[in-house]
Amino acid sequence: MFIKPDNWNELGPDEKIQLRLDHWEDPSGIVFESPEAEAKYKERIRLFRDAYEMKNTSRVPCIPGIGGYVLRRAGISEYDALYNKKSYVQPVIDFNREFDPDTAILGIGLPGKILDIIDYRIYRWAGHGLPKDNAIQMVEGEYMKADEYPDLLSDPTGFWLHTYLPRVCGACEPLAKMPNFPMLQEIVNVGGAMISLGMPDVQEMLKKLMKAGSMSVQLMTDSMKLARQLSGMGFPSAGLGGGAFCKAPFDQIGDTLRGIRGMVMDMYRQPDNVLAACDKMLEISLRDAIKTCDTLGSPFAMFPLHKGADGFMSQEQFIKFYWPTLKAFMEGLNEEGIIPLLFAEGSYNNRLETIADYPRARSIWYFDRTDMRLAKEILGDVACIQGNVPASMMQTASVDRLKAYCEELLEIFADDGGFILANGCNVDKTTDEHVRMMIEVVRQQ
Repeated sequence: MFIKPDNWNELGPDEKIQLRLDHWEDPSGIVFESPEAEAKYKERIRLFRDAYEMKNTSRVPCIPGIGGYVLRRAGISEYDALYNKKSYVQPVIDFNREFDPDTAILGIGLPGKILDIIDYRIYRWAGHGLPKDNAIQMVEGEYMKADEYPDLLSDPTGFWLHTYLPRVCGACEPLAKMPNFPMLQEIVNVGGAMISLGMPDVQEMLKKLMKAGSMSVQLMTDSMKLARQLSGMGFPSAGLGGGAFCKAPFDQIGDTLRGIRGMVMDMYRQPDNVLAACDKMLEISLRDAIKTCDTLGSPFAMFPLHKGADGFMSQEQFIKFYWPTLKAFMEGLNEEGIIPLLFAEGSYNNRLETIADYPRARSIWYFDRTDMRLAKEILGDVACIQGNVPASMMQTASVDRLKAYCEELLEIFADDGGFILANGCNVDKTTDEHVRMMIEVVRQQ
């Protein structure tokens, strides 16, 4: 938990960022297994902080995005990762101890039983629409209809409660019967408002949600316990996790409400509604992200960026529809001392000039397929840059070729701080030799 000082509102963004980073770096409360583990933890978290703040470091830190591989190498199927969380605790601990990475590698595990209970329809997963050796697959669809923008804009919570959730969660279909809660404002309204809560299907739904909630609490408890244990072993949490999970407002509408087909049509047929919806989602999401970072004590908010990539929209559309509310989101987080970590999936070559118009050392850009020389040239004085070892190389290239690619990245960013070596995206299939080389190459500088 991050506690804001009494003079918080008198501080500027950079001062607030420093306070949150101080809190994140402070090892108080961590029970280290040895003096050596404590020394490693302090050294590693300082490496990452210096990189985030764009300072020269003793060496470049590395974040190998291999959570899926950690489980595969231990013989844990995608199904087990979803439905038997305890099965991967010891393999994760063993992996970190054996490979000694700069940051904790936690593995990837989604809550299969919870997804089953609520009957989540936006995805298929191992054992639920997919074979047990497959992970997840999104089910594209228009979960918000083209004529429902006014409902979303006038009452987002009401729209989610009565319309959206009943569509995307089978167990939540009875939510459509729930009362319009703002009308519960006088004694004469109480009896009528409670009627739906007495209906058998509504009560059954509430029981399912309570069960899912209890499982979520246990899952969070177990996850935090594992993270604390890894911290005690000397591995800080410095990857994509640990803070708020956010999305660009355009992606919030385009990913799982309108879908790509609907969103493309809307940009031409009802652009004003798209822009208004992005503004509305920004307002809601910013408050939630700040609250989450306060609760978790993290100075970071992670954004997986989807439809802003070069291949999804033109530069003119990016400037009109995507960037304004994403930038406003970033600025709003900075005002509360939070650093956005922007995972630019795909290529952002055409976006670099636009995103470079931003204050120094207030953002982290994690690139997938972007030209890293171009990124260094345009963005190198603005933000910490992370990336972009291809997943294909981790799976198919020789170790020597992979090493050469990593060394080329290190050479590109050798003259300045502000770089973190990482995979372009998470890797499920690779070898121990590839992983070990990536971890060690930064230590040979």
